[in-house]
Amino acid sequence: MMANIRLENLNLTGNKIGDKGAQSLAMSLKVNNTLTSISLDTNQISTVGAKFFADALMVNTSLVTINLSSNNIGDEGARYLSLALKVNTTLTSIFLN
Repeated sequence: MMANIRLENLNLTGNKIGDKGAQSLAMSLKVNNTLTSISLDTNQISTVGAKFFADALMVNTSLVTINLSSNNIGDEGARYLSLALKVNTTLTSIFLN
């Protein structure tokens, strides 16, 4: 298996990845150190998926921007993400509208 050493921006807008896809991507983000921007708006991600991303953001040191707009993250998902932001020092933009 080859590791990503070049991809910096990933746009998966509107791909209906749901929480299963969110889980897979979040696992990858835990070890990825080149991706700086990921756009996942309109992907049917719920609070469960937001928790997966929050866990990843606690260890990821390369992401600067994450877009989770137009998903079903809700207040609880936003709380998970806010806890991750207390640990993450590289993320500068997060979109949840």
